[in-house]
Amino acid sequence: MRTFLQVVSATRARRALWLVVVFAVAATLSLRAQDKPPAGKPADGQVGGLRFVDVSEITVVNVDVAVADRNGPIIGLTKDAFEVYQDGKLQDVSNFAVYSEEGPAAGPTPPVAAAAPPAAVPTPQPVEAAKREPLFIALYIDNENVAPLNRNRVLNRVNEFVLERVKPPDQAMLIAYQRSMKILQTFTSDPEEIIDALRNVKMYAGGRVSTNSSRKEIEEAITDEAKGDQNTERLYGLIRGFAQEQQVNLKFTVGALKEAITMMSGLPGRKIIVYVSDGLPMNPGLELYYEMQSQFNDPSTLAQSQNMQSSDLFRGLVTTAAAAGVTIYAIDCRGLDSELGTEAENRTARSTMAAAIGVQNYQDPLIYMAEQTGGRALINTNDVTDGLRKIGRELTTYYSLGYRLTPTGQDRLHRVSVKVKGNRDYRLSYRKTFIEKTLPTRIGDRVMSGLTFDIDDNPMEITLSTGESTPASGGRWLLPVEVRVPIDKIAFVPDGDQLAGYVSVYYAARDNEGKQSDLQRTDQTIKVPAGEYESAKAKNYMIGASLLLEPGTYRISVGLRDQLTNQAGYAVMRRPVHPEKN
Repeated sequence: MRTFLQVVSATRARRALWLVVVFAVAATLSLRAQDKPPAGKPADGQVGGLRFVDVSEITVVNVDVAVADRNGPIIGLTKDAFEVYQDGKLQDVSNFAVYSEEGPAAGPTPPVAAAAPPAAVPTPQPVEAAKREPLFIALYIDNENVAPLNRNRVLNRVNEFVLERVKPPDQAMLIAYQRSMKILQTFTSDPEEIIDALRNVKMYAGGRVSTNSSRKEIEEAITDEAKGDQNTERLYGLIRGFAQEQQVNLKFTVGALKEAITMMSGLPGRKIIVYVSDGLPMNPGLELYYEMQSQFNDPSTLAQSQNMQSSDLFRGLVTTAAAAGVTIYAIDCRGLDSELGTEAENRTARSTMAAAIGVQNYQDPLIYMAEQTGGRALINTNDVTDGLRKIGRELTTYYSLGYRLTPTGQDRLHRVSVKVKGNRDYRLSYRKTFIEKTLPTRIGDRVMSGLTFDIDDNPMEITLSTGESTPASGGRWLLPVEVRVPIDKIAFVPDGDQLAGYVSVYYAARDNEGKQSDLQRTDQTIKVPAGEYESAKAKNYMIGASLLLEPGTYRISVGLRDQLTNQAGYAVMRRPVHPEKN
């Protein structure tokens, strides 16, 4: 769900309810919003401002690769051991680092005997480990798609993972999904805070119990009907209803997971989601259609099942993760699920094929999400301890391979492939895609992340303040917002007998219930008479706006970018809107 946020112009209030217009005011400065800034590089005669950030020169793609064999992680490889491809083209690795918390690893164990010398394989050598970026780990418990007993068994092992892995500078948070996404514990480096929040999760109901019960009822109806009148049309109606309900639930589930991924997109460092559930259906109802195929031998059955194919949902999820730079580790809480369909709770045995298809149908999305984002899926195990240890090692023991990207000036998806020369036995974990982002997009990401997380990044020294909210139409309220920036932080260029500066301001808001606005952006031109600049630069420039909001308490996030220097600053604050209604 989203709330309404509009930036409203005082001069066009009657028509601006659904428009995005910002007005700026300053005592000694004038504004011409239609002016365009010069693009691409610092302009001649530039006055003031911070240093110029050349985005085209510093764009380096860093691919983090965990390499392991059956004995554990391999950390002694050199830069020359790797080949990195972007969109099928070999790249020149310019930046290389090895990260490890365990020190240099030994090389692979040589074979006891061999008929002929093996092919040349890069031999791991001791390499000094570099200081890695902080980790941001989001534990995401999907209560809507898990059975409580399965979940609680896994969470006991997750507690151990938290105690071992959550320590400064790394941070973890806890998210629970039950028809809506809730942050139960914000980012913290204290593992006890996460564990306390996990105790509360164990009390939540699990939505998969009801789903499993409905599925069993239909399976029993299929078996009974196969022995009786064989009214297949009624059965197909039951299956379609079940599949359609599951597809609706799946859309909400994936949407909430995408929201969690997106809100992490502006965070620095490495970003991880550990997704805990009983799996998600790639094709809702597929196992029931296979049950029908088994019982009635109807060749048209499986064709009907394709109407519920949901692979596009998961492709969209992976693309969102690529855009946010988030890696997904998925845990299937069901453990060693029977593929025979003879569980004690079933009144009659299911088709072995249908049972096996059901397991695969719910695991395939977990495997796909994990592999495509550089993580791993823990499936078919009643004890995830070993799998969580492997995840922990991958998070802290890996290679960083950097190559220069030639910017296209667009938000564009790229595909990445990494190989270790001469060795196919190593398991490589890395994100298979990434999205090249323009600077405005990256700034927008930071502003949206500021709705949830505190981001200390404000070289522009902007400040944020609000006035008293006033009633507007439709039960909404106008909240005045003022963004101030020191004049001497803004770069100016000559424009006749004046100096001109150019800034972009980004706004977003989120209420206590988790509803948030879309990102809003406005571009502003600041004019200063050339002869008054020395006195003006000691002052602040104020950009004023009114946000159209429903009653509630909001976290407001703002970013300001200097278009001449590409420098940006960020600020957040919390404010009630129409507090007597809160």
